[in-house]
Amino acid sequence: MVEKKTEEVIVAEYKVHIHCGECARAVEKHIIRNAGVQKVDINVSSGKVIVKGSNFDVKQVQERVERKTGKKVELISPKPKPKEVKPPEKKEEKKEVIKTTVIKVHLHCANCENDLKLILLKHKEIHKVETNRAAQTCTIVGTIKEEALIKHIRKKARKHVEIVPQKVEKKVEEKKAKLEVKDGKEELTVERKEELKTEEVVVPYFIHCTHAPQWFSDEDPNACSVM
Repeated sequence: MVEKKTEEVIVAEYKVHIHCGECARAVEKHIIRNAGVQKVDINVSSGKVIVKGSNFDVKQVQERVERKTGKKVELISPKPKPKEVKPPEKKEEKKEVIKTTVIKVHLHCANCENDLKLILLKHKEIHKVETNRAAQTCTIVGTIKEEALIKHIRKKARKHVEIVPQKVEKKVEEKKAKLEVKDGKEELTVERKEELKTEEVVVPYFIHCTHAPQWFSDEDPNACSVM
């Protein structure tokens, strides 16, 4: 035997402004056409409309009457369930790593230093710049990548640069065995000692220039010239 599905009986109550029997018949006509509606009771004086049926959409009935008659329809019961509002998904923010990069660059004079600083600090990913004319180096602090840094300097300053390898400290653990006597028994314990070992990490990215740019002086390729 096939079990019949039990139909849910729904009783919905609405509030509509009805001033005469003609209005009531117009409202009833549009309600009864909804699927599942079986009976409509309208009280003209109070504007109360009772709709009975099985498995009909109470919200759809309200919207249909408003659309067809132009009247404001208030749903008294049952109240529609509020829509579940899902909290916005939190996006994982990528944390920018601030790093220090040292480059080898030819600095001929104080003007060269100042010009290079101004050019570098205009980049949004560069936070701090320090130059050392004696060592012919420039220390850059920021989130800019090395490849982008080299391209930026070559394009804006027209200078040849090389990345200076930085020293990285690594912890080296040293274990030492020690014989101890506890409760009359000899036990072998291991002592651990951490030491700092300095290793050079060579950055494989270099750009070499075999010919001096055209804007350099013919007599001294490393000297500044006025364009």
